[in-house]
Parts: sequence; structure tokens; C-alpha cells
Amino acid sequence: MFGFDPFTLFIVAAVTLLAFFVRGLSGFGSSLVGVGALSMVLPPAQVVPTYLALELLASLNLLPGIWRHVDWRALGWVVAGSLLGAPLGLALLAWLDPDLVRLLVSASLLVIAFVMLTPSLASRLASRAQAGPLASAAVGLTSGVLNGLAAIGGPPVIVYFFARASVTVGRATVIAFILLANTWVLLLAGSSGVLAGAGWQLITVALPFALIGIWLGQRGFARLDDASLRRLIWRLLAALGAVGLLGAAWRLVG
Repeated sequence: MFGFDPFTLFIVAAVTLLAFFVRGLSGFGSSLVGVGALSMVLPPAQVVPTYLALELLASLNLLPGIWRHVDWRALGWVVAGSLLGAPLGLALLAWLDPDLVRLLVSASLLVIAFVMLTPSLASRLASRAQAGPLASAAVGLTSGVLNGLAAIGGPPVIVYFFARASVTVGRATVIAFILLANTWVLLLAGSSGVLAGAGWQLITVALPFALIGIWLGQRGFARLDDASLRRLIWRLLAALGAVGLLGAAWRLVG
């Protein structure tokens, strides 16, 4: 079907369902979960642009329900900072190893997640994570640099908004950020011809499972209280940090 054997179809369906369940629940994580898993059975050049397209469709699907919860003022400064940071990150590619950067960011994400799972430390960190223009722009700048350098711009924004806001506001603002960031990346990818390798057959196969996963994730989000969601999100970030840490270490050693 669509040029895929039954085993590959099953993997695409299962991974996409899980990845977008995570996205519907937390507002992020679908590419972090899905790209690594599907790249083991399909070429990364096919998987990455496909997931960019699915991420954009997912964000558009989620946007009507989260629009009024988005912290637009802080988000504007974050986006402005990220636009400035991306060219700097690209320039740093000549001097820094992207895998080393991924290793350091994943380790930092793991440490931050564990800190946020400790109530006394989490309350101190959250009280200091102010949403002033300079702080928001600095987070955006860091995100842009990391995105240009190693394609990992999401973690600073995720940590910032979930640390300083309610889960509902943090989730909504992260979804809006991913929508804006992925729209920009897809425009660049389309103009450079990268999307030609996405394989519209793969998007066609994966899209129904992405939509089902989002729907299930949204139902889970609606049923959990703020404290339970916050613990779940920081545990998810710890797991993603651990996976990123192992993957980056493997590539550096290999």
C-alpha cells in the first residue's frame, strides 16, 4: 500500500500514533519521538520533512482550542529573539560540533527536568522565570542559536514557558511557537526543494494516525489536573533528554 510493505506500514502507524498522542497531551514532542524511531526503517531525508509537515498540520488542528490561552506578548519576544539567533547558530557550525551541542543540551534538559520534579527547587526556579521582554528575547535567542546549530531549538522555549506559567498557558504558547517556527522552516525547505524528498505517500499514510493521536492526547489533557500534567510533562522531558543524551553520545563515540 502506497509503496510500503506491511511491516513498515505498521511501524509508521504505531510510531505516528504514539508521537502525536504525546503532542496532543503536552503540546510538543512529536518530532522528538517520531523522527528517531521512523529513521530506523525509512531514510531520514524522507522522515524529517514529512514530520515537519505533520507538525504544522497538528498545530493548525490544535490552534482553535488553545488560541485564547497563548501568552502572545512573551511569544512575540521569543520569536523575535529566535529569528536573530538562527543566523548566529548557522555561523557557529564552522567551529562547534552539533553532536556535542546536542549532548550538552540533552544533559541540561535532563537536569532541569529532575529539578522541576523536586517541589522545593521547582518553586524557586518558577518564581525566578519572569516573562519580561529581555528574558523572553534571551530564550528566543538561545532557541534560534540551537536551532541553527543543531536543529534543537525547542527545549529552551518548552522549559521557559512550562516553568513560569500554568500548564494550560505553557502548552498553548509552545504549540503556537512550534506553529510559527515550523511554518518558517517549511517555507525555507520548500524554496530549497527539500520537501521533494518527503514523499507525499508517507504523509498520506501517517496523517490519519497523527490526527487520531492528537485527539486521544487532547482527551488525556482534559482529564488530568494541573499538578498531574506538570509532573507528566517534566517526566516526558527527562525521558527525551535521556534519549537525546544517549543518541548524541553514541554518535560522538562512533
